[in-house]
Amino acid sequence: MIRHALRLVVMICCSLAAVPAAAQDVRPSAIPDFDAVAAGNRGFGGFYIAGGLGHSLPAHRDFTIVDGFACPGAGIPFLGPVSVGGGSGCRTSAGLAGLTAHAIAGWNAGGPNGWIAGLEFRGRLGREGGTGRLGGSALVAIPGLTTYTNTASGTYRASLDGGLAVTGRWGYAFSGFMPFLRGGLGVAQLTEQVDFDATGSRSCTLGPPVSCTTGGRVASRTSRWLPSAVFGAGIEVPIGRAFVRLDGEVEAVFSPSQNLLQNLAGQTLVTATGTGTGATPGTVGQASLRSENWIVSRRIMLSGGFRF
Repeated sequence: MIRHALRLVVMICCSLAAVPAAAQDVRPSAIPDFDAVAAGNRGFGGFYIAGGLGHSLPAHRDFTIVDGFACPGAGIPFLGPVSVGGGSGCRTSAGLAGLTAHAIAGWNAGGPNGWIAGLEFRGRLGREGGTGRLGGSALVAIPGLTTYTNTASGTYRASLDGGLAVTGRWGYAFSGFMPFLRGGLGVAQLTEQVDFDATGSRSCTLGPPVSCTTGGRVASRTSRWLPSAVFGAGIEVPIGRAFVRLDGEVEAVFSPSQNLLQNLAGQTLVTATGTGTGATPGTVGQASLRSENWIVSRRIMLSGGFRF
């Protein structure tokens, strides 16, 4: 009995030894190739939403007022434009800066070798504002009259109060972060306000008799939606389905050429010494308000979001 059992064991061992190596059952590993998985899906694709805060560096905005009295556009005998610190008080500059909030919605498509391309919608709300000073004083010397001083005062305020933009986004997903570039078009809301008081200035005719007319007051407020171009670059770091990103943005807002005429209020007829005559000027003066075409705003933006 033992002899038969030993023979059976020997036969089984010989049979196993005779099976070719190529015919053996070699099953694939259940462990995936993590490098291949990471290259195919870096975790940046799909729909996402985000929100955050941004702060802009001062955006330069020039503005000029011409009223024919305190700020004449052409040389008028015996009438000098007001000045502030040795410079023209009829031209000013405002630096538009401030804190804003933004919301973002977008979609990314993964490309070969970790490349990412997508489309992004960005809305921004907040006040990037600045103020410039207008006015000053100027000595006026007219033959036969006592030298007097023309005075004027005013402010120019401007702000970018919000904006919308659609941008394309391109990046490369490394292990754990993604640098990207973006660019597109949008609109931005520009609000401007001018308050100028030149009733302390007067223009005189030699006569006889000498007749003088004071300047007036100008008040103007406009709010417009203007086209803009948006460019940006940044870096994004995923945290599971959530992510944080830091990017810089440049928005160039185009303001069409404008030369707005505003009627002067508060003009009066005065004597050579500045005493009111009680009469009303026969004509109402006007002021011309001018501003440059471009506003370039630069922002630093910090955002957090979630990918679906």
